[in-house]
Amino acid sequence: MKRFLILLLPIILAGAGCFGGSSGPKTNDGGVFKTVNVGEEWGQIVLVPTAQGIGTLATTNVINMEMDPQDNNFTYIATRKNGMLYSEDAGNSWRQVRHKAFREGLVLDIKVDPKNVCNVYVAKGSRVYSTKDCMRTFSSETYLETRDGVKVNRISIDWYNSNTIWIGLSNGDVLRSDDKGDTWQTVLKSGGEVSEILISNVDTRNVIVSTFNSGIRRTTDGGQNWEVVESNIEKLQRAKEVFTMTQNKNSSVVLAATTYGLLRSKDFGLNWEPLELLTSPGQLKIKALAIDPIDPKRIYFAANSIFYRSADAGVTWKTERFPSNRIPRVLVVDPKDSSVLYVGVAAPVE
Repeated sequence: MKRFLILLLPIILAGAGCFGGSSGPKTNDGGVFKTVNVGEEWGQIVLVPTAQGIGTLATTNVINMEMDPQDNNFTYIATRKNGMLYSEDAGNSWRQVRHKAFREGLVLDIKVDPKNVCNVYVAKGSRVYSTKDCMRTFSSETYLETRDGVKVNRISIDWYNSNTIWIGLSNGDVLRSDDKGDTWQTVLKSGGEVSEILISNVDTRNVIVSTFNSGIRRTTDGGQNWEVVESNIEKLQRAKEVFTMTQNKNSSVVLAATTYGLLRSKDFGLNWEPLELLTSPGQLKIKALAIDPIDPKRIYFAANSIFYRSADAGVTWKTERFPSNRIPRVLVVDPKDSSVLYVGVAAPVE
């Protein structure tokens, strides 16, 4: 029987102030979990020092996470009701952003400029906010969507030329800015709510866009032309419902989590093949998925209170119990130490 590392347990049991944000009855299995041994043991990392005392993320719903591309100790989290927080010490403690807009409410995505870590972009509601001074100040006008009910789902930044920023909207539109958000052009109308924008780690002209209900689109010329990816996606039941995508360091392997199950592409999204899981197709909703950036044979995902890992590209799987009943929403592998993983969890939306 595996033991679980419950970090900060004395603080939680002592009745520290809750940071809040759970749906339904409040339970203490929220926030962020961390493993330092590839999922054999997990610790809940939820300490939030505040001016009022010690708080906790244990009741908070975390829906996205971004690790600083230059400093693996610095990580941002996006939450359902509590805005955005960050950690400077590999998750041992979390801090609220001073800007009022990020101290509450739903934040969907956070991205850090890979060439300047003081430039951070945040998707909240119909806006993209940005900071150029390490969060001392924020602009709320980087992008503003004026159509009712349309929100910014995803942000992606070109690593070769970080002036180029991509955003995906809830109505299916994908926009690109070549001047850090001063101006925007619509480059794709996918027709389905955007779930991910993946820029190739080898050639940034190659971009894949996935949607929650309308499959995958692909461009090889920076968004001038697009093709609808069919391959096996059309043949697999509900494979067009894509929750997230991820890639390894040289983009030789791309994984997609769909309602059908996991799909893999070895040609950056042109062709896809299903991975055989321990469960039947459609049985799991996988939203927290990651691949080892150096060794693409190592695949990780979490669903239904179980953590799954494969060291042979999905031929075989090992499982461990995951210590939360909430839905794992995001999984991040530390690029400098691939035995270290982070998982953010959130309660179901009622």
